[in-house]
Amino acid sequence: MRRVAVFADAGYFWVQVANAVFGAKSPRSAVKLDYERLRNTLLAEVAAQFPGIDLLRVYWYDGPSQNGQKTVHHHCIDKLDDFKLRLGTRNGAGQQKAVDGLIIADMLGLAQARAITDALLISGDADMTPGLVAAQNLGLKVHLLIMGPSSATSPQLAAEADRKFSWSAKIIESFAEPAPPVDRVPADAVATSVQPFIAAPIAADIAFATKPEPTESAALDWAAIAKKAHNGISASGHATTLTSLTRTAIQLPKIIHVALLRTGAATVKRSLQEAEKRQLRSEFKKLL
Repeated sequence: MRRVAVFADAGYFWVQVANAVFGAKSPRSAVKLDYERLRNTLLAEVAAQFPGIDLLRVYWYDGPSQNGQKTVHHHCIDKLDDFKLRLGTRNGAGQQKAVDGLIIADMLGLAQARAITDALLISGDADMTPGLVAAQNLGLKVHLLIMGPSSATSPQLAAEADRKFSWSAKIIESFAEPAPPVDRVPADAVATSVQPFIAAPIAADIAFATKPEPTESAALDWAAIAKKAHNGISASGHATTLTSLTRTAIQLPKIIHVALLRTGAATVKRSLQEAEKRQLRSEFKKLL
């Protein structure tokens, strides 16, 4: 009997989720994840890609917090049916260690025990390639789920996988969205708001609520949203970077650009379209 297990690298997962939602690297606390919807999306993908094959479980690999304990994200994973959290370690410098090795060790162990015939790997790390090949040498078929653009995944890893499929940004955005800022501002009050942007606490990520209705682009005051972002950045530790910019700047510094897009996405309660990002950047540059 064929059986598949999923091996998910949480570090890779969170980077790709942030890229889909904000278009740039952002902290986990900036994203609100609907964990139940994530589970349903992943299990539906497994059912579609492996018809008639039983699922053993989803193994979720991550590093512990700086104090060595589980985070709020980890407790949310613990609550999901069919998911098993596996934590690596941290060295004396606080760096995450042993996650890749733990994934490979579990994959090889299950293959040797003939507990699975197929493995679905969610990772983009080239360091996983030798372990993937070793698992294949034991008769395991290893499939690769690529999140976002193919460039985010090691070409060596992708080349060795038996089969590859991907999740677009649209799929990722079905279970992930910008976390609301602490200072929740009604849509009709955006124009008068001068509150600085503050990232939502990590606890916001545990909300399982349905997504709010997105704001229509035509009804948005992009100048007011740009002003809100400008005020927030001015009040932050990046004020010096902001004051050094001019209207003729071809490209905004990454830290400024991410803060701008994050404020915009949090205000409209969805990811911004490319045309909206251009409009927001244009209004923001008028304030420089």
